[in-house]
Amino acid sequence: MAAASAAAYARRVAVRILGVNGSIRDGSSADRALRFVIDLLTQDGAQCEAFEIGTLPLLDGRPDGDYPAIAGAWRAAAEAAEGLVLTVPTYHGAAPGALKNALDFLDVPQIAGKPFALIGIAGGDAEPGVTDIARVLRHIGGIAAVPDVVISRSADHWGAGDQPSNKSVAIALAKVASDLMTLCGLAAEGKLPQP
Repeated sequence: MAAASAAAYARRVAVRILGVNGSIRDGSSADRALRFVIDLLTQDGAQCEAFEIGTLPLLDGRPDGDYPAIAGAWRAAAEAAEGLVLTVPTYHGAAPGALKNALDFLDVPQIAGKPFALIGIAGGDAEPGVTDIARVLRHIGGIAAVPDVVISRSADHWGAGDQPSNKSVAIALAKVASDLMTLCGLAAEGKLPQP
């Protein structure tokens, strides 16, 4: 299947995309970037759900049935999704602990074979968090086939609004959204590698 027909397929069948704000703070630049990308995906025909990971407990090795219901809901949302988009801040040179904790609840049944897109956004250098999360998602079978968008010094490129102030950032995010839709269509047709 050509990429154009995969994209058309993805638009026709309302691909399910799970969005995750790695910052867990409402109104953060990561939150605004996620909402911006989800809006682009929705306009492109995706059925999007944003999952709030801030109320997940710490993964501490107890039996699955002993975790609050939110942990099962998180796993179910990831398993039901056909693709993921995550906004990833960088704190002290690494991905935030809440996001890593959330991903630790997931494994091959929820992630394997699914394309994901990462949007790194931070007041300083956004690359370290993106590198951390890409490694984790690849380790559990996610497909990193969409180029990351890395928005370092976010105040210079995003500002306080709901849209990027830098037109190049908006273009990069639109391309990532479109590419993710195309890859989800290819995955649905069995054209992407499976674990």
